[in-house]
Amino acid sequence: MAKYNILKSFYASEEWINFRAYIIAERGLTCEHCGKPILKERDATVHHIIELTPENVHDATIALNPENVLAVHSHPCHDEIHKRFGYVPEKKVYVVYGPPLSGKTTFVEREKSRNDLVVDMDQLYKAITLLPEYDKPDTLFLNIRAIYNTLIDHIKTRYGKWYSAWIIMGGADRYKRERLAEELGAELIFCKCSKEECFRRLALDVERKHRQDEWREYIEKWFEEYTA
Repeated sequence: MAKYNILKSFYASEEWINFRAYIIAERGLTCEHCGKPILKERDATVHHIIELTPENVHDATIALNPENVLAVHSHPCHDEIHKRFGYVPEKKVYVVYGPPLSGKTTFVEREKSRNDLVVDMDQLYKAITLLPEYDKPDTLFLNIRAIYNTLIDHIKTRYGKWYSAWIIMGGADRYKRERLAEELGAELIFCKCSKEECFRRLALDVERKHRQDEWREYIEKWFEEYTA
C-alpha cells in the first residue's frame, strides 16, 4: 500500500500536472501507441516508458523526462501497454545469442520490461552464490543447471504471468540454438560482434581485468565452434 501512496502523491503533485499538460499541448491529441486521434484531453494518459517505482519516482530524468513518456489513449491503449484489465498478451520468447562480450545482456536490459522473465546462466550463478559476477564454481553446476531447466520448462509451457521471456546464451552451435528456439517457439536474435571487437571490449573491462587470459580463451573457443 505504501508503494501506491508514494506514486499517488506524485501524480497529484503540481509538477506532474504541469508536465502532463505540457506534453499533451506539445504533442497534440494523437495517440503515440495506436496512431489514432484522442477525442478529448481527459481521455489521454501520459505513459512512462520506464515504469515509475518508489525508487525512481523522484528522479526527474525518469519521472519528468519528455523522452520517457508517450501520450496515449487512457483506454484501451494504456491498458494494453500495461497488459491489464482483461488484456491477455501473447507471451513472446527470444533467444539472444552471440560471442562473449557481444552485448547480449546490454541488449536484453534495454529491450525487456519489468514483467519479463530473463534466463541467463551467469546471473543464476550470481543469484544463488552471492559471488562476484563470472565467479562460477564448477561444484555448483548441477544445481544451476537444474534451476535453468526448470525455468526453460516454465517458458515452454508458458507457466506464470510473465509477459515476454529472454534466454541469453552463447549459441555457437547452430543445431542446439535452433532446436531450443523451435522447442520454445522463440525468435532468434544474434548479437553480431567480430573477434577483434570482443578482444577490444575485454581489454577495457575492469571486472575481468584479472581474468583476461581466461576470457580470451572463451572468445577464441566461441569463434572456433560457431556455425552460422
